[in-house]
Amino acid sequence: AIQGIITTNISQKVSYDFRKEISQKMNRLPLSYFDTHSSGDILSRVSNDVDLIAQTLHTSMTQIVTSSVTLVGVFTMMVIINIPMTLLALCVLPISMFFMGQIMKRTQRYFKAQQENLGNVNGHIEEMYGAHQVVKAFNGEQQSLEAFDGYNNSLYSSAWKSQFFSGLMQPITGFIGNVSYVGVCLLGGYLASQG
Repeated sequence: AIQGIITTNISQKVSYDFRKEISQKMNRLPLSYFDTHSSGDILSRVSNDVDLIAQTLHTSMTQIVTSSVTLVGVFTMMVIINIPMTLLALCVLPISMFFMGQIMKRTQRYFKAQQENLGNVNGHIEEMYGAHQVVKAFNGEQQSLEAFDGYNNSLYSSAWKSQFFSGLMQPITGFIGNVSYVGVCLLGGYLASQG
């Protein structure tokens, strides 16, 4: 409970600081920036991106603290029980890190595209609702729908790919962990049979 309170306070403070700095930066930007970027894209960066960072920070901090304590305890117990089995279990770490690195390289590109496409969708929606009467007056509904479909399809594609690749991490690391478990069991069985 105390850990949750602390991590929530930290993540909300970071989120507050980000929004404050973004607001100050927006006030310093020249008008030409606002001519070349849609207001929906700007709002998406201020709200969605900062919320995503705060949420990730909150989750990561909790996991880092819990995992660090668990890691130290488990490693200590493994060394006390048997050093060769500990070394066998640790051999899996570089393999897991390699696969996670490969997956993260791919997902980073798609997550970046997802955030850009989300900004495009939000920008288009805000502009169309803000200028709804003008769009109606010039009979631009069909053109607006086609543009929205293009933005939305791009968002769907990038979001699907980013979620798919990031979803691969858990099964792959689980499989590698299970292989390590089998190796430790075999070595443990051999050592037990030798006395």
